[in-house]
Amino acid sequence: MTDLATEEPRTTPPSVLTFLAHRWPTWCGLAAMAVSVLDMTTEMDDGRSQGLVVFLAALIYLATAVVGRPGVVWPLFGVSVVAVTLLRLFDVQLWTVLVAGAVAIAIVGLAGGLLRGPRLSAAQVPAMLVFGGAALAALSLDPALGSYLVAAALIGHAVLDMIAWRAREVVTRSLAEFCAVLDLTLGLAIIVLQVI
Repeated sequence: MTDLATEEPRTTPPSVLTFLAHRWPTWCGLAAMAVSVLDMTTEMDDGRSQGLVVFLAALIYLATAVVGRPGVVWPLFGVSVVAVTLLRLFDVQLWTVLVAGAVAIAIVGLAGGLLRGPRLSAAQVPAMLVFGGAALAALSLDPALGSYLVAAALIGHAVLDMIAWRAREVVTRSLAEFCAVLDLTLGLAIIVLQVI
């Protein structure tokens, strides 16, 4: 006779569907990458056009760090997608608005003491300079060289995404996972498209 008090509780292994459902940020990142690559190939753009992705990623991270609440990152992501769509629809100088927004957010963050905060949050200011600067510099380069620069910036930002994911800081893990998958796969796709 088995003593019920000492019997190990039975646990069932998670189903494949449960595992796949928990990886929704990965699937969304892959879908966003596919849409970006499809857009790039149908519009006959080179990889420099994807500099917008890395610029927005850095900008959203910076804005979230300034607010100091990781949970606002998804609403900021949504606002950025709508804002870019509207700016393009009304034929407004997209890069001028984005750079002005980045400068304004950085100034607010610096005035609010962002650099004295947690290291990973403070790192978003130089990250914006590096990744945003790479995206802007790529626009003035030869298409091949500019594409490689954007690809390198995307892959570099994927590293930052993974650091944020592991540390559970700056942004939510779901956004960090989404962004890491998008950045890494898009960066690699740009390289592949340059090679073939």
